[in-house]
Amino acid sequence: MAASRCRVSFLDSDGVLLALDVDAESLYEAVALAVASFREDDVSPSAPGPMTEFTVAVYRKPVEHKIRLAQVVRWSEQTTEGGPAGITKRQRVKQLLGSP
Repeated sequence: MAASRCRVSFLDSDGVLLALDVDAESLYEAVALAVASFREDDVSPSAPGPMTEFTVAVYRKPVEHKIRLAQVVRWSEQTTEGGPAGITKRQRVKQLLGSP
């Protein structure tokens, strides 16, 4: 399994939110890497204890798309494709573009 970028955070005993980013292959590895780093940190006086609850946010690899404005304008033209939800999405895009 490839490593993923994760943000690991917790509230210290003073209620201060501490967070850092790590590259880990599992949830457990992410927390372990963070704990090791927090313990080494001279800035944070309170290291996490056994009952510390961590929040781990996994960042997915970004997906990049390229699209021309003309394509967006053409897509926003009225059609019944996609049903009511599709119509609403198209109207919103058209409104954002400033089209009547």
